[in-house]
Amino acid sequence: MSTHASSASPGDELAPRLRALLEDLPEGVWTAGGLEENLWDRALIGPALDVLSRSGKGFRGRLLEHSWVLAGGAPGHIPELLPLAIEVLHAGSLIIDDIEDDSSTRRGEPTLHRRVGLPLALNTGNWLYFLSLSLLSRLPVGPALRLELFEDISLCLLHCHQGQALDLSVAVTSAPRATVPRVVETVTRLKTGALTGLASTLGARTANAPPHVVEAIGAFGTEVGVGLQMLDDWSGLHVEARRDKGVEDLRLGRPTWPWAWLARGENQLAYADLAHKVRDSVTDWEFDQARKVMVSRLGALPVESIGGHFARAVSTLRQELDGSVDLEPVEAELEALVEAYG
Repeated sequence: MSTHASSASPGDELAPRLRALLEDLPEGVWTAGGLEENLWDRALIGPALDVLSRSGKGFRGRLLEHSWVLAGGAPGHIPELLPLAIEVLHAGSLIIDDIEDDSSTRRGEPTLHRRVGLPLALNTGNWLYFLSLSLLSRLPVGPALRLELFEDISLCLLHCHQGQALDLSVAVTSAPRATVPRVVETVTRLKTGALTGLASTLGARTANAPPHVVEAIGAFGTEVGVGLQMLDDWSGLHVEARRDKGVEDLRLGRPTWPWAWLARGENQLAYADLAHKVRDSVTDWEFDQARKVMVSRLGALPVESIGGHFARAVSTLRQELDGSVDLEPVEAELEALVEAYG
């Protein structure tokens, strides 16, 4: 199994890397039934590459590589399929998430279910989950470690689906104000937190770090995921280029961090009035007006909360690792992430 140096984002060449990987699958996978290759392209490979070829941040793959190094792995020598596995898993989750939200766009293009239809998109998203798992069988590691990695991914998928169930079922504008912060944090930790925590855990575990180091780096990844969701939720409100995402979250009543921050800080009547207005909104214009009100009321709080959250995560990791590793590359990664979200 080859290794690679991380000079580029794992997302930069995800589609061609996946194409090469699929062409290298064992004989019989694509020749089953004697079908022509173009039939498989139309049924599965094309839809998968459609999503994977879109520009993305590739953040989880890079976080996995940083975790590998923090855990003692040689820089540039991580098994090449490992970052690909986490990015493929993430891509599958985006397809499913878009279906469940009936989103119209993803990364500036029509969502896959709008482009190829719901049944094919749903199958593609699920297939990417299983493809991610199948990549583990091709890693150059022993059976005991491979089993641990399988267990890590299985537990993550379980948590992500629990969080998604809560996300889809709780209408934040109808929920009791006192419970909103807890709901938002729980959803975040089970979804985004679990997936970024998985990225860190896989990197550290594959580097054969001691259990306490794997646990500390995995916990750091989870906290990074919480901060990442804060960034995503907040940018949907205050960044005009992501306005559609913010309006969608308001229309669907999703439990997002702006609601959690307002629930903690605003008086009960002001919060109830805003929730009532959003709940009774119908048009995009009405939701957009609510978006602007939320931005005005929150002021500098989101930026301070996000910055403080990332700083505490780094500080905790430094203490857990006894200051024995260089965290500057990780801190630079987090700074770049904040900048990327505007």
